[in-house]
Amino acid sequence: MLRDSIEIDRLKKKHEWMARGCNRRQQKKRSIERRRRLTQDQFKRGAAGEKIIKEILKKKYANVVDNNDKNKFATMDFSVDGEIKIDFEVKNRGNYTHNQFDRDGYTNGLMYGRNKFDYGVERLKLGYKQIILWICKDGIFWWELTDPEKQIDIEYTFGENSAKCIGQSKKDIVYVKTKCLTKLHLK
Repeated sequence: MLRDSIEIDRLKKKHEWMARGCNRRQQKKRSIERRRRLTQDQFKRGAAGEKIIKEILKKKYANVVDNNDKNKFATMDFSVDGEIKIDFEVKNRGNYTHNQFDRDGYTNGLMYGRNKFDYGVERLKLGYKQIILWICKDGIFWWELTDPEKQIDIEYTFGENSAKCIGQSKKDIVYVKTKCLTKLHLK
């Protein structure tokens, strides 16, 4: 009788353990699906923002090239080649105001990837202007990288960040200080 009781308890514990494992697998699967959905949503928002900026740029520059047409993961989104040489990077932050992450006007601010910064430094040497645009709840804001050595710590700083909601690992980024952003005024 005691053996049967011990065996029943052992089987109950084994069943509970297996049920917990099954729940963990289901939770992990839901988490992976959520991350995939969030990543897809981010790409859709980014593409929508790029479409808006492309129309604005076309009005000002006749020879705008959408770099994403050739490569979905192009370093800079748009380029203008000719007498005027400019690269544009578009960041969609439509869920946030431009100063939502700002503490004092001097730290944090809006960010973009360090890889785009490094690419921009090389393109500056070839005569290309480097302009970063952020689409925010409260408007479109821009900043121009002109002289990295003179602008560092005054207009931007380096750091690390990630999109934790989609399980992204930390990446090197550039924080552009809020006080250095200019609101784009459309006519």
